[in-house]
Amino acid sequence: MYRVIVNGNEFKNIDLIISQIKNLKRALPDAIVEVVFTRSAVKALLKNYEKKETIKEIIDSGVKINACMNSVKGMKLTLNDVATCIGVGVVETGVEEIVKKQAEGYSYLQL
Repeated sequence: MYRVIVNGNEFKNIDLIISQIKNLKRALPDAIVEVVFTRSAVKALLKNYEKKETIKEIIDSGVKINACMNSVKGMKLTLNDVATCIGVGVVETGVEEIVKKQAEGYSYLQL
């Protein structure tokens, strides 16, 4: 079974990031896919994001999506701004989560 940790970090590329995550899950439906959104990409995981339903659809397909709390704080936002209500998780440090997953044998994909 494939295990993949994905990092999306630029909001300006969010449509491509979302498309690639969907493509990955469609191509490898049994894969364990986890995504960590860092830097400006965390804007796609906020309660007020206009395409929030698209993020929820990805989560509902079995993909675990996390916001990096360091990035959230760096953008002067709080945990309350993150769309945890649709299943978005939060990790304290995105880079730490990626390193831990790689140590557990996950493949790394930067989008």
